[in-house]
Amino acid sequence: MKNRNIACNYYPAWPGWPEHRTAVIAEVGINHGGDDSLAWQMIETAQENGADFIKLQSFVTEEFFHPSLPYFLSTKAMELSFESQRKLFRKAQSLNIKLITTPFDFKSVDLAEEFDPVAHKIASMDNDNIPLITYIAAKKRPVLVSCGMANLGEIEKIITIMKRAGNDKLVLLHCVSDYPTSPDHLNLAMLDLLRSTFKVPVGLSDHSLGLYSSFIAASLGAVVIEKHFTTDKALHERFPDADHNISIEPHELKELRCFCESVPIMMGIAPRVLTENETIGRNDFRRGLYCKKDIAAGEKISLENTILLRPVKGIAAGAWDFVCGLKAKRNIFKDKPIYYSDLGL
Repeated sequence: MKNRNIACNYYPAWPGWPEHRTAVIAEVGINHGGDDSLAWQMIETAQENGADFIKLQSFVTEEFFHPSLPYFLSTKAMELSFESQRKLFRKAQSLNIKLITTPFDFKSVDLAEEFDPVAHKIASMDNDNIPLITYIAAKKRPVLVSCGMANLGEIEKIITIMKRAGNDKLVLLHCVSDYPTSPDHLNLAMLDLLRSTFKVPVGLSDHSLGLYSSFIAASLGAVVIEKHFTTDKALHERFPDADHNISIEPHELKELRCFCESVPIMMGIAPRVLTENETIGRNDFRRGLYCKKDIAAGEKISLENTILLRPVKGIAAGAWDFVCGLKAKRNIFKDKPIYYSDLGL
């Protein structure tokens, strides 16, 4: 059986994606509150602290929410104009920052397409939006779909749409649309169910507090982890309808990136190769067969006349079943190691 790297088994080889480890998405989303200067600060800080991709949310409020919604006006205030977004994309592109977005309408998809993004994201609220999914799938780029609020039948429809579009670059993101998600609702076992059921790469869109759930997901082979990101959670006071309260800060993003880099190293290969120290330790730390007392030629080897002691000099303890009951060919003296050449084989 060939050695194989277990963790690397799941990671897609798509242009712009990290190889052989979990990718990290820092979702700025609407945490900028409509301030494009703050948006750029968040994008730049996310890049500096290890994000592989930084994500915005692109929408036209009037084409997104009914005006009767109580948060219509606050959402409108956090909307970035298309020109502001273009400026952010251009600046990111010039610095090789992989900026992507969650587009909530066709125009926003077209805006992102101007900048050759490495992926498109579909939010949980749109994972049953067949026209939008179809439009995005036709772009033939990797598509990340959050599965919050979706049942398996609805996820199957997404698979069908992608296949119909001839797009095999789909990642299903396990997601619970609770903000924040409590530990007892995380159900990270869904990662394996989605992977085995739909035969596509899976990841996690993580709305829980802290990093534990992301660490578990990375260890379970998630190809990408998405966390809301902010430069300062105190910005919640300024933008209460944004996501600062469930977001991670720069030091946490850096920790998540470091962990994701360590996972494939720690997962390694199976079957594994013994380390150099273990190979040495097979003799230095395991036990070998010694004489407990003088053994006369012709005497049978038994627990009465032998003892197993560290280190291995002659016969190792693991050979006991083979040598027990054999006769000594010569006299062997107390405390001496016993070798195969001492026994009648």
